[in-house]
Amino acid sequence: MSSQSDQPKKGGSILSKLLLMAVIWCVTSIALAAIALIFLFRLHVITQIEEELSSHVVQLVALTEPDGEGSYQLRGQMADPRYNRPASSWVWQIQRDGEVLLQSESLGPPALGEAIAAPVGTVSDFQGPLGTSLTGLARQIRPRFSQERLTFVVARPSHQVRSALAQFRNIVLGVLVLFGAGQIASATWLVWTGLRPLADLRLWVARMRRGEGQPSEIAWPREIRPVADEIEELENHVDRLVHRARGEAANLAHAIKTPLSVLRQISETIEGPDAELLCRQNDRIDAALARHLASVGTSGRGKRQIDVGAVVKDLKLALEKTLELKGVTLRLDLADDTVVTCDENDLYEIVGNLMDNASKWAVTEIVVATSFSDGQVFIAVEDDGPGIKPEDVVSITKRGYRTDLQQPGHGLGLSIVNELVALYSGTLRVERSTKGGARLAVSFPVSGAKD
Repeated sequence: MSSQSDQPKKGGSILSKLLLMAVIWCVTSIALAAIALIFLFRLHVITQIEEELSSHVVQLVALTEPDGEGSYQLRGQMADPRYNRPASSWVWQIQRDGEVLLQSESLGPPALGEAIAAPVGTVSDFQGPLGTSLTGLARQIRPRFSQERLTFVVARPSHQVRSALAQFRNIVLGVLVLFGAGQIASATWLVWTGLRPLADLRLWVARMRRGEGQPSEIAWPREIRPVADEIEELENHVDRLVHRARGEAANLAHAIKTPLSVLRQISETIEGPDAELLCRQNDRIDAALARHLASVGTSGRGKRQIDVGAVVKDLKLALEKTLELKGVTLRLDLADDTVVTCDENDLYEIVGNLMDNASKWAVTEIVVATSFSDGQVFIAVEDDGPGIKPEDVVSITKRGYRTDLQQPGHGLGLSIVNELVALYSGTLRVERSTKGGARLAVSFPVSGAKD
């Protein structure tokens, strides 16, 4: 008993798996790209701000000089006018041990100034004296003509930096989302296009099964071509095996036919219980031979489109002499373009058995009709014989069942028809004819078989 791990796993959909992998890859790569771009832009902005503020610190230091009274003064104004606008949040400040010595006009008079607590040496965000959020830089430098180190602080509004970063982030995310959607759509199209030959191969295998074509008729991609060639070779190999089996069966039938006839003749000249036993055994051999030969015939190979009307007319020529001697008329009611896809020998076997069965029971007339309706091809054979009893309708298609033991045969004809019709996804119906006899009707899908 095999374990659960030995059971075959469900394959799932290659298309779904490939698309899922493509979506995961696109989303992951776009997310990483967005993080990297935003980080690099932020780094660039911070670097630019640091360079700008550093230049402002250098300018501020160059303007600072002692005033001779123990304090300091500026020899001019900062080049950037934003430092001179009140409440502009562009500020500078000169400190000594936490005491404000000088500050920009945007902060008001130095006497009222509150020392800005800015980290020294790096660009950072901090709270300004007016409650505003600032981004600034603090450096401790000894001005010229001075013996002490002062703290120089320059800062700008933080909201401008945050606004620039947010605007860049939104643009990057929008562009990358559109790019990702395009990538996913492209991946979907590429995967679908790449797998399309597999769908075409499935359709061609179905057509091969119906006898409508071979894969060699398509210029397959290099990766699919070997598979198509193997399928075509497998089909040809099976056809060769079936052809050989049919030939061997025919040879066997010819080989047994003569000895069986001799045994039958000998049994007719013998009297007593052994003669009856020998006759029964001959009948069993004959029935078994017919049954197995019929099984070989139900192969469904060598399929192609067959004109039903041509087959019916051909069989009519074969039966006309026999029916004429019995005084039975064979009438045809054939529709145009009634074509089924099957093995020609199988169709001859099906229609031939139906017409042969009707010829055994017909009194004056047999009607063979063909029609096409709702995607089905119908072949009906009616006779004006005694008909079929209701209790025999179910059993009549079973192997060896005979409604009248006085009639010749082995009860295999309708069972063979039933098996052959089922092989092509068709049906056999046994009904009472309007002429009083039996009506045997078979139907075939137009394709000849299910896909």
